Order: sequence, then structure tokens, then C-alpha cells
Amino acid sequence: MTDAVATRDLREGGRWTAGQRLKNDLVHAGVRAALVVARVAPRALVRALCGALGLLAYVVLGGARRRARARLARLSSAAPGPRVVRAFLRTGEILADTLALLDPRELPGRTLGLDPASRETLRSAFAEGRGVVFLSAHLGPWERMAALLAAEGFPVATVARESYDPRLTRCYERLRAPRGVRSIYRGSPVAALAMVRELARGRSVGFLVDLPGRVPTLPVHCLGEVRPFPIGPARLALTRRAAVVLGTASRDARRGVQIERVPSADLARGPEGERVLAERVAELLARRVEASPTEWLGLFA
Repeated sequence: MTDAVATRDLREGGRWTAGQRLKNDLVHAGVRAALVVARVAPRALVRALCGALGLLAYVVLGGARRRARARLARLSSAAPGPRVVRAFLRTGEILADTLALLDPRELPGRTLGLDPASRETLRSAFAEGRGVVFLSAHLGPWERMAALLAAEGFPVATVARESYDPRLTRCYERLRAPRGVRSIYRGSPVAALAMVRELARGRSVGFLVDLPGRVPTLPVHCLGEVRPFPIGPARLALTRRAAVVLGTASRDARRGVQIERVPSADLARGPEGERVLAERVAELLARRVEASPTEWLGLFA
């Protein structure tokens, strides 16, 4: 990392320039204002505003629009044009659905369901007593999925990266913590210990693996291209011999939360086992994305 980048990133022990501080102060103020509106405005108005925001993003963000078009073309032979617009609109819908969770009266199951087979799959994984590595993606209302699983009585902890602005991290906590979703931040010096402790207590540790960010990765074939897959979840699962599941959420065709077991008991610790497990997860994840492509945030990345 260059000195210039480190200077601007508080997560790396740096500091903001005067211009960065002004911009980040404005962003934080805008987020705070949006959260107030989301709490007090009628639900229909919030949905309309988020939908308008999605359309505005479609018009303004040319690079994201082109990436979404190219990825949708790879995923299906259908014309990508109308689905690109739909993808931006669905992103707005998912944002509205997530903001609704700020209302303590909001039931996680109001807009998302967990079918009996998925519930039993997760229960069986926990029953083995070695903890559960829960892998997921930025697909559909993933924040509501975590809240729903916590409401169902499953112990949920998610691994996340702190925001570039600590004030925004606190905003995230206002969404997750009241719902019983614990956060483990990768920048914490005790993050690895916290993950091991969760599994040792028979709980789950959740990872979003489709957009790995600044973590060690290995290349896997997924969705018609070679994509980086984070090594950490596979390494943790094989080292601790924890159960591995893939869980995603979708509101397309009322699919709801779908959870399935990822076979891992036959894999040994080490690079080869990690590679095979990553490939298995990538194959299953690709099927979920292909079933609901306009709900995947990775279209724009």
C-alpha cells in the first residue's frame, strides 16, 4: 500500500486529509438523515425513494451499468438490456427491505421465509457440535436472512470488514445487533480467535464469499469467469472440522432462504482440500446466482 493510500485509510492506522474529512462528514450526515427518514416515513414512501435511487444509479453509473450488462449476457442467452434496469431496481428494493429492519416492530419473516428442508439442514449441521461455517453471498436480502435465522434461534455471527468511516460501522451495528446478529470485524486483532471461539461453542460463523475484498484468495471458475475466492473460510472449516453450509436469500419466485450442506468431511487440511472446497462452494453459488441474477450485487462490481 502506498503512503498516500495509507494516509487516507483509518483502518490502516492512517488519517484523513481535510478534503477527505469534509467528504466523509457529508456522507455520514447523508446516511444519518436517510436512516431517520427510513424510520419515520411510511413504508411505501421508503420503497419509492429507494426505487428512484436505483433508477438514478442506472442513469449515472455508466461503468456499473456496462459491467451488469456484460455479466448478465454471460449468465443467460436472454437479452440483457431490460434485466440491467431490473437489476438496479431490485437493488433499490433490497435496500428498502433492509432499512425496514431498523423498525423494532418489523418481523424478519414478513418478506422472507425459511422452508422446512433448509431449517432441518441447518439444525442437523449444528447438531454435530463442531460449529457451522455459513457461506453466503450479496444475493437478495442477505441482511434480512441473517436477522431471520437469529429470530429462528440459530446463533449468528458474521465476519465483516469495518467501514472506512468508524461512524458508518456504528450505523451497521444499529441494524444488526438489535436483531441478535453479532459482527466479527476482520481488522480486530482478536478476529481469528473470535471465529475459533464461536465454532468451539457450537455456533456459526458467516462469510460473504462472492466479493472477498482485501483477503487472501485463490482463483476458481465461477459464473463464466475466473473469480477470486477467499481462502479463510475453507481453511477455518477444514481446520476445525466444522460443518459447511451455503445459504442465500431470494425474493424471486418466492424462493426465500435456501440452505444446503456443502460436503467437506472427505477433504484433508491443506491447500488441496481448501481448493476443492472452494470449487464446490463456487459451483453451488453459481447455481443460486443464475437462478436470480438480477438480485446479485456482484453484477456491478
